[in-house]
Amino acid sequence: MTEDGGPQRLSFEPKLFANVAQKKAIPIAELYKQLKKLSKELNGLEQETVDTQSLDSVTRQLLAPSLLRHKESGVVAYVACCIADILRLYAPEAPYSDDEIKAVFNVFIDQLQMLGDSNSQFFPLRDYLLTSLATVRTPALVAMLPDSEEIISRFFTALFGVVSPSQPHNIQMQILDILQQLLEEPKTVPQDVIDVILLQFTKRRQQDNPATHQLASDLANATADILQKYIYQYFNDVIVSAAQQRVGQRQQEADGQQQRARGGAAAGNDSLDDLKSAHYLILELNKSAPGTLLNVVPQLEEELGVDDVDIRILATGVLGEMFAEKGFTLAKRYESTWKTWKGRRADTSAVVRIQWIEHAVSLYQHQPQLSRELNDYIVEKLCDVDDKVRQVACHSLGLLEMSAPVQAAIGENVVRALGDRCKDRKPAVRSEAIIALATIYSQVFEELEQGAAAAQAKWGSIPSTIFMLRYINDPDIDSKVESILTGAILNFAKIKDDRSRCQRLLVVFDSLTAKARSGFFSYMRRQQDIIRLTDMFLALCEKQGNSTSADNAGGAVDQQLRMLAVKIAACFPDKAKVESSLSQLANLHDAEVYKGLRETMDAKNDIKAVRKYQKSSLKKLSGLAPSLLDTTAPLWKCVGLTTINRALVPFLIEHVSGGGRFVAAAEVLISYITSVFPEMLRSSSAELFDVAALQVADMTATEERLVLMVRFAKAIPKSVPRSTELENQLAAFVRTGSLKQAKYAAYLITQMDGAQSLCAALTGDVVDNLDNRHLERRAPSFAALARFAQYAPNAFSTYSDRVSQFLVQSVLLAAPVDGSADETEDWVSREALGEVGMTKVYATKILTSWLLGLERQALTRDGVQLVLGTLRQLVRNGGAMQEGGSVHERQHLLLTAAGCMLKLAAAGPHFEKALNTVDMLSLGLVVQNPCYEVRSGFLLNKLLPALVAQRIHVRYIPAVFLVAYEPEPAVRENVRHAVEQRLALMRPTPGSPSAVEDCICRLLYVLANHPDWDDTQPLPTLELFAPYIEFYISCVCLAQNVSLLFCYAGEIKAYRSKGDAVVTHRLYILSELAQYLLREKSLAANWPVNVYPGRLTLPADIFEPLPEADKAAMPRTPFLDPEFVTRRAKMPAAGKRSRVKPAGVAKIGKRRQKPAAASKRKGKAPALSDDDEDMEVADDDDEVAEDVEMSSVAETSDED
Repeated sequence: MTEDGGPQRLSFEPKLFANVAQKKAIPIAELYKQLKKLSKELNGLEQETVDTQSLDSVTRQLLAPSLLRHKESGVVAYVACCIADILRLYAPEAPYSDDEIKAVFNVFIDQLQMLGDSNSQFFPLRDYLLTSLATVRTPALVAMLPDSEEIISRFFTALFGVVSPSQPHNIQMQILDILQQLLEEPKTVPQDVIDVILLQFTKRRQQDNPATHQLASDLANATADILQKYIYQYFNDVIVSAAQQRVGQRQQEADGQQQRARGGAAAGNDSLDDLKSAHYLILELNKSAPGTLLNVVPQLEEELGVDDVDIRILATGVLGEMFAEKGFTLAKRYESTWKTWKGRRADTSAVVRIQWIEHAVSLYQHQPQLSRELNDYIVEKLCDVDDKVRQVACHSLGLLEMSAPVQAAIGENVVRALGDRCKDRKPAVRSEAIIALATIYSQVFEELEQGAAAAQAKWGSIPSTIFMLRYINDPDIDSKVESILTGAILNFAKIKDDRSRCQRLLVVFDSLTAKARSGFFSYMRRQQDIIRLTDMFLALCEKQGNSTSADNAGGAVDQQLRMLAVKIAACFPDKAKVESSLSQLANLHDAEVYKGLRETMDAKNDIKAVRKYQKSSLKKLSGLAPSLLDTTAPLWKCVGLTTINRALVPFLIEHVSGGGRFVAAAEVLISYITSVFPEMLRSSSAELFDVAALQVADMTATEERLVLMVRFAKAIPKSVPRSTELENQLAAFVRTGSLKQAKYAAYLITQMDGAQSLCAALTGDVVDNLDNRHLERRAPSFAALARFAQYAPNAFSTYSDRVSQFLVQSVLLAAPVDGSADETEDWVSREALGEVGMTKVYATKILTSWLLGLERQALTRDGVQLVLGTLRQLVRNGGAMQEGGSVHERQHLLLTAAGCMLKLAAAGPHFEKALNTVDMLSLGLVVQNPCYEVRSGFLLNKLLPALVAQRIHVRYIPAVFLVAYEPEPAVRENVRHAVEQRLALMRPTPGSPSAVEDCICRLLYVLANHPDWDDTQPLPTLELFAPYIEFYISCVCLAQNVSLLFCYAGEIKAYRSKGDAVVTHRLYILSELAQYLLREKSLAANWPVNVYPGRLTLPADIFEPLPEADKAAMPRTPFLDPEFVTRRAKMPAAGKRSRVKPAGVAKIGKRRQKPAAASKRKGKAPALSDDDEDMEVADDDDEVAEDVEMSSVAETSDED
C-alpha cells in the first residue's frame, strides 16, 4: 500500500523496444538497465496490495518474442524473473492464455537448466526464479493446461539434471518442492516422469550422482500415496512383458524352430535383464521409499508361485532382501507374503532353495527377532538333498558377524546341524561347514573365555565337533582341521603374547569331550608322524646333495626319497601333486630351505622363531621354485610346532601349580608334552621340579605333579635336577608317602645323577622291613622297591636273592585270605584290594622289574626260571598260585602277570626265547577272560599297543582275533581299527606279506590248541570256531590279498604241528574251513581267487614240513565235515555267523557300568597306567593306546 493507504502501482514504465511493433529491443546496455530496474520494482510489490492494472503494459511487453528468445541469456534471465513476479502478483489467476503460459514455462525451464553453473553472473537471477516458483507454487498453473505432460516431463528432466552434491541444500529443497507440486497438482502423472524418478534409483545413477538419488528418495517418500499406483503399473508392465517374452521363447524352442529360437534366446536374455533391472529397482525403492511399494509386494508374492524358475529366483531374492531391510514390520504387514516366501525353502529347484537359504541366514544378521522363526527351516536346508544347497547354507552361516542379538537368534539345533555337515559326504560341504564353525567359534570366543553359561551351552561344543572329525581318518578333512586349528580356533597369529596364547589353548582344550581330546591328540600325533617322516626326508635330501655316485649306487637314496615322498604325500589331500613337489624339493639341494623347514619343526624353538623360519624358508623357496609354493606350503604349516610349543610350557606349569579353572586341562597338556615333545620342557625343568609344588596339603595335587615329573624323566632319562631339598622331599615320600607318592618318588630318585647312595639307602630300608607284617605301608614300600629293582639294579642286587625268595614263598604262596564275603562286585580297583592283595600285585612287579633291570650277562638261569615259573603259574591258573582266595585278587594278579610276561617278551630276544609256545597260547586266552576289565585291560592297554609299536613278536597277533565273541562292540572295533590302520601296514620287507596276512597260519594254530575244541563233536565245533576266522577275514581280507590268504591256508596241509598229531589233524580241518570261508567271502564280494605266484613258508617255531611219505599217504577225502558245508549253504548270508559262544567264553561278561560318582576334578590328567607306572612301556605307548581307541563307537573303561 502507498503511504495514503491506497493500492500500490508500478511507477516505472520501461522502454524495452526500439519501435512500437516491439520487434526490436533497445540496445543491450540500456535493456539491462531497464530490466534490472523493472525487476527490482516488481520484486518490491506485494500481491495483496498491488494494482494489477498498472502491470498490464509490462505484462504484455515481457511476452515479446524478441525478449523471450533474446540472444543474451542474461536478458532472458531478467525477463523470466520479471514474469515470475508478475505471476506472483496476479496469483491465483494468470494474465496469460494457455499457449502463453506454456511458452513462459518453457523459458523458465530453459533458465533452470542453467542452475548447475553457479559461477555464472546470472546465477542469482536463476536462483531467484527457482525460489519464486517454489514459494508461489507457480507450477500449479501447469496442471491446468490441457496438454501439460510435456511441460511436466521437461521440468523433471531439467531439475534432476542440474542437481549435484555440491549444490547448497536450500536449492535442492526448492527443487524438491517444485517437483512435489508437479506431482500433486495434475490428475495424472506422465509415464516419462515415473521413468525419470525411477532412473535415479539405478546403481549407476547412485554412483554417478548420489544427490539425484537422494532427491528422488525424498520426492518418492513425500508423494508415496500418489506414486504407488504408477510404480505398481510400471513394474507390472515390465514383469508381464518380460514373462510373456520368456514364454514365447520356450514355445519356440519346444516347436523346434531353430532360427526363431535363436532370436528368441536373445529376446529371452533381454527379458531376463529387464526383469533383473526391475527387481533391483524394487529393492532400491524398498530401501529408500518403501511406501511406494504398497501394491508391489503382493505382486512379488505371486511371482513366488509362477512356473518360470528365473522369476521365482528373482522374487525369492528380492523379498529376502526386503525382509532383511524392513524385517518384522514388513512380515507382519504382509503375513501372507512372509508365509509364502518361507515356503520357497521346499521349491523343486535347487537354485531357488539356494537363493532362499542365503537370505534366510542373512536375517540372523539384519532381523534377529524375525529369524528365530527360521531355525528349523535352516536346519532343514543344512540337510537338503542337494549338496549345493547344503554348501551354501554352511557358507552363509560362516559369513555372519556374531553380535549378541545374532548369537541369541541362532538355535542350538542349527549349531548341531552345522556340526553334522562337517561329516558330509561331499568335500565342498565339509570344508564350508568346518570353516563356518571355526569362524563362529573365533567370534564368540570372548564369551566362552568368560565362562558364560549360555555361550557354553550353545557354542562350547564346537571344538569337540571339529576334533571328532579325526575319527573319519580322511586326509582332506585332516588337512582342513589342522589349518582351522592354527587359524580360527587358536588364532595364535593375532595374539601377541604367549600367556594369552596359553589361555586360549586351555579354554579350547578344557571344552573338549573325552573322545574329542583323543581326536585332538591324534591330530598332534599325526603332526608328530609327519615331522618324523619329514626329518628323515630332509636327512636324505642332504645326503643326496653331499653324496657321490658311489654313495648312491643303485639309486638307493633316490628310492628311499621316493618312498618317503609317497608316505608324506598320503597325509595330504592332493597326493600326486604333493609327491611330485617333494621330489622336486629334494632336487633343489638348497641348505637354507632345508634348514628353515627343519627349524620349523624343532621343539626347541618358540612360536616367534617357528613363524620366522616358516616365512624365511618359504620366501626363499618362492624365489627358487615358485611352482612348488602352493603344494608344499601346507607341509610347512603342518609340521610347524605352533599349537604345542615350548613358549607355552611355563604358563601351563603355572596353571598346574596355581590351581584354578584350567588346572586339569593344563595337567593333561603337560603330560602330553612330556610324552611327545620332552625337549620343550628342558628350559622349564626348574619350574616343573619346584619342591614347593610337592609340599602342598592336597595329596591328589602332589601325586599329579609327581606324574608330570615322572613323564618328563621317562622321556629324558637322567634329567631330574638334583638338589638336597628335592632329594629330601622325594625320600620322605618313599618312606612315608602314599602308594603313588612312594613309587613315583622312587623312580625320580633313580633318574638323578649321583643319587646312587640314596637309592641304596632307601632300598635297604625297604628290604629290612619286608617281613614286618605289622607294617602299615607295605604296599607303598613294595611299589617303591619295584622301581629300585629295575632302575637302580646295583642297589637292589645286594638283596635280590633274599627278596625274590621272600616274595614267592612268603607273599605269593602265603595262605590266601577268604574274600568271598566282599565280592558282590564283578571288579574292584587295585586300591580296593586291600593291603594283602596289593602286596601280591607289587610282589609280581618286583620280580619282573628285577629281571628287566639286570644286564643280560648278569641274568642267572635260576632267577629267570623263578620269575617265569611264577608268572606262568599265575597266567595259566587264572591268577592263582594255589586254591582259594579272593576272586578280585586273582583278577588283578592275572592281569599283572600277563602284562609282566609281555614286558619280558619286549625286553629282548633272550626273554622272548625263554617264553615258549604254551606261554603264547596262555596269554591269548586272557583276551577271553570272563571279566571285562581283565580282558579289555590286557588287550587294549597292553597287547595291542605292544604289537602296534612292534615291541613284541608277531606270534602274539592271533590273540587279538579271539575277540570274535566279545560282547562289547567297542572292543571289536578297536581291534579292527588297529589291524586295518596299523598292523596291516607292518611288513618285514617291501612287497612281502604283511604281519597280519602272515599270521593266518598262527591263528589257525592257536584255534587248534584252543581248550574249547571238542574232537567228539566235530560239527558244533566247526560252527563255534568259524566266527574266529570270519572276524579275521573281515579285518584283513581284501581283493588284493584273498589269493595270498587262500594259499596260506592251503599250505598248512604241507606241514604238521611239531610233536602233536591231534593238533595236526585239527589244523587240516581248520585249513579247509579257512579256505571255504575265504571262497565264500570272495564269491559274495565278486573277487577272483587266483593261484598265488609266490613261495610261502610257515613259521618254523610251530610247524615243520611234512615228510614226503606222509604227503603221499594224505587222505583224498576232505577233512572238513560235509554236513557243515551243506548246512552253511542253506543258511541266509545274514545268519551264517554263529552267535553261539564256545564253552570257554560263554561266561564272558559285558562291561560293567561305571558308578555315577566321578573324579571331583573335571577332566583331570590321568594317573600313569600300570604300564606307565612301571616305566617299561615305550615312549609311544600312550600314543598307540589312544590310536587304538580312535575307531571306538563307545568309550572303553578308563580305570587303571
